[in-house]
Amino acid sequence: MSESWDDYADDWDTNQDVITYSEKAYDSLCQLISLDGLRVLDFGCGTGLLTELISRKAGAVVGLDSSEKMIEVLQRKQLPGVDALAVELSAQEVASNPHLHSKFDLIVASSVCAFLPNYEDTLLLLKSMLTPDGLFVQWDWCQSEAEPDFGFTEEMISMAYGKAGMDVLKIDRPFALEGKDRTMWVIMGVGKVIA
Repeated sequence: MSESWDDYADDWDTNQDVITYSEKAYDSLCQLISLDGLRVLDFGCGTGLLTELISRKAGAVVGLDSSEKMIEVLQRKQLPGVDALAVELSAQEVASNPHLHSKFDLIVASSVCAFLPNYEDTLLLLKSMLTPDGLFVQWDWCQSEAEPDFGFTEEMISMAYGKAGMDVLKIDRPFALEGKDRTMWVIMGVGKVIA
């Protein structure tokens, strides 16, 4: 999978839709939680557009992506307080990588989960990386009649969070992007570790 994302790395930061998506995701995140001093994992961070915005307030950020070229772009930005990892997330990686040993207050995944081969298993692993009061926030495309096999519905997110042992704090549609012939809504899910 990372090879195909590598192909987008050089032009990712100049794609206006990608920039807008990151900015709107960040705005919706700031309405939800104060980032001040938090330890944050940006899972599937790409070139770090959202990572960079979060790093301005958070205490520390780890940006993780399977695409080496995306991570190279992020590393060139030399963002203070940001560690960038080009790895596939796995239980073994969490156990062996010192950047992943400490728990996170917040894990974000912007336009990532719909591309995962196993969403529910990944949620379980991500939940294990959160502090007891930690939050998981995802933004993905809403499933639509035009593309019924892509994206998420509220029910899909709610069921997956429950299976992973997270309470659903919020599921909504915080913003949309205008396509050539349609409006594409983004769904935001917020889960919290069940104490």
